[in-house]
This record gives sequence, structure tokens and C-alpha cells, in this order.
Amino acid sequence: MRKTTLGKIAPNITSGSRGWAPYYSDEGALFLRMTNLPKSGIGLLLHDNKYVNLPEGSSEGTRTRVRVNDILISITAELGKIGFIHCDLGEAYVNQHVALVRVEDPNTDSRYLAHYLASQPERNRLNRLNDSGAKAGLSLQTINRFPVFLPPLSEQKAIADLLSTWDEAIEKTERLIQAKEKWFKSLLNDLIHQGRSNHTWKGFNLSDLCVPVSRKNSENNTNVLTSSALNGLVSQIEYYNKSVSAEDVTGYYLLKKGEFAYNRSSAKGYPYGATKRLDRYEKGVLSTLYLCFALKPDAPCESDFLLHLFESGVANRELRAVCQEGARSHGLLNITKGDFFGIKLFLPSQEQQKKIQSALNTAQHEIELLKQLAEKYKNQKRGLMQKMLTGEWRVKPEIVNQYMEA
Repeated sequence: MRKTTLGKIAPNITSGSRGWAPYYSDEGALFLRMTNLPKSGIGLLLHDNKYVNLPEGSSEGTRTRVRVNDILISITAELGKIGFIHCDLGEAYVNQHVALVRVEDPNTDSRYLAHYLASQPERNRLNRLNDSGAKAGLSLQTINRFPVFLPPLSEQKAIADLLSTWDEAIEKTERLIQAKEKWFKSLLNDLIHQGRSNHTWKGFNLSDLCVPVSRKNSENNTNVLTSSALNGLVSQIEYYNKSVSAEDVTGYYLLKKGEFAYNRSSAKGYPYGATKRLDRYEKGVLSTLYLCFALKPDAPCESDFLLHLFESGVANRELRAVCQEGARSHGLLNITKGDFFGIKLFLPSQEQQKKIQSALNTAQHEIELLKQLAEKYKNQKRGLMQKMLTGEWRVKPEIVNQYMEA
């Protein structure tokens, strides 16, 4: 392994310029920001882009324009996110929160270096080098001095190709997940929203279908739950890596598996609060700020269908009517227990509910399997990176020889 520094192999490390707000545009040159850098891996995220139109002949544009094989590093806030320019993006620039590393050393492979910097140990090291105290930031001097350890060039290329194989599998799977999720939303709309216009669906107040759950945590259950948009009702320990509840939770509601909880606060995708069901655990406890409820045993409603119904957002119109504009207290929606249980929901026959929930459950299961596959690929890649980038595992000589220049 050869020890060197980023500044030695890329002597002209720079970052974007400040004061480009006058050049912002709806179209033009791509303006790469920290949001374009992934939290893991090196592939750029190009679904939320900004653009600039620079004056002709701008010297700042010349200095901060990216090229193929450039490496990008986030240097404020989320330190050490890495991006790699693997193809020609046309005219594109970096902003002031991103460092641009252009390798000039002939014995360093840019793609390998990007993978190396994106490995968890190196990202952790970058994070520990915070130059700005409470406000996270890295100076270009710190980036220049950052040490790196490099195997021979031919081995770098072999490792980069190997890791890129995993990246391609991960990216392909994540694209498939996005497509499936888009299709699921369309299916949800077709089966719930459009079905709602079917005059054979019958209206019920929520109180006709469900009963409030207000049992207190007399058994002192310590599995404190929180409501997550993606994961439903999940343990605070699992979600935050710590409990953020009060020490005494005996006054909390005790929820059992299969029961529901409505979170009376707006969140992304849930402007009038989210209703989730406890599926992960047999029991858990929730703050009394939640409205908890369970299906009545004789209710003409299937549990999965009710969950999909709330997830579709069809209840938002009813909730909006009882939550007047601006009627919020510290982010809490001003929706009373009576208001909530008075909302009206429309249901088809239970036979039709079962068909609808079966179709939606199958689609969700396909998405979950793809997410598990993507996570499996990521774990495999992390393990491979740990072994190969530290030199614990070496590429077989016969493979390395294929990358040696004649």
C-alpha cells in the first residue's frame, strides 16, 4: 500500500463559488449541490436538480466546472458524502458546499479513490475532521491533507470494477423499487379513490367501525413507539437509536398488535396526520397525544383494507373540514377525539374489500422483497469494501494482470 494525501494526487482541489444566486435558472447548466451526493455509494442523485446560466467567459465557471472522473465531496453539514462523475454531464458546476477533486496522479484511479473515500471508515474520518465547531464544515486545506492508502494501479482498477458491479445491481434494484412504488400509488388511486366514486360503496362514521383504545400502560411496558411514514409504528430505540420519551411511561396508551394509532401532527406526505397499525410487535406504548383505536369485532370492514384506506388519503377531506386553517398548537393538529371518530369513510362489500386488499398487499410485498434485495446488495458491498480497501483481501494476481498495461 502506498500512503499519500489527496492534495498530492489532486493538487488543484477547489470548491464552488458563493454569490451565484443571480445566475439561478429554470434551465441551463446543471448546478451540483450536496443533495446530489448519495448518503452511501458514489452514484450521483439527479432527480432533484438546480440549474444556472453563467455569463460567457466566467473565470469562476472555468474553475468549478466538472469533468468525467471528477470526485465530489460534501464539505458542510453532512460531511464526507461522495459523488463520482462517471459520464459526461455536459455543462455542470459545483456549489460552495461541495469540494471538487480532480486526480492528476497517473498512478491513481479516480473511480477507486471515490469508492475508497465513500467507505464507512473513511467517511467517519472525514466527519471527525470538522473544522467549524458546532456548524459542521471542512476546509479545502483539510481535504488536501487527508491521507489515503493506495494499492498498485492495476489492483485499484480491478477493485473499482468489482465494486461497480455491486453499484449497478443496487442502482438497478432501486430504480425498480421506484417504478413499483409509483405503480402502487396508481393502483391505490384506481382501487380506492376511483372506487370511492362507485355509488355501491356505503358510508360509515369511523365510530361505527372502530372503538377507541385508551387502556393505560399498567404493566409498565417499555417498548415506546413512534409513527414513521415508511415503517409504520416502530420502536423509538429502533428508529432513533435511543428513547426520546418520558422516563415514566405508565400513563401512556398500551397498544396491542393489529390496533391502530392516529398521529395528530402533519408530516411529509401526511398533511392531516398519519394513521398506522401496530404490526411489528405484540405490544407497545404510545403518548396520549395519539388517538388509538381498534376495529369492532362485527365491523363490516377488513383491517388491511382500512389501513390502505387511510394510507390513500381519502380521509384527508374529512380531516381538513374539522381542522380549520391555522388551528394548530406546536405542530399538533387541532382535531379532537370526537372529530376524528366522526369522520365518514365509504366501504364496498367485504368480499370486494378482500379482493382490493389482496391486490394491494401483493404489490406491497413485491416492493418489500426488492427493498430486502437492495439492502442485501448494500451489505455485501460494505463487507467487500471493508476487506478489499484495507488490503485484508487482495485481488487474485491473474485478475490484476488483466489490468496491467502492456
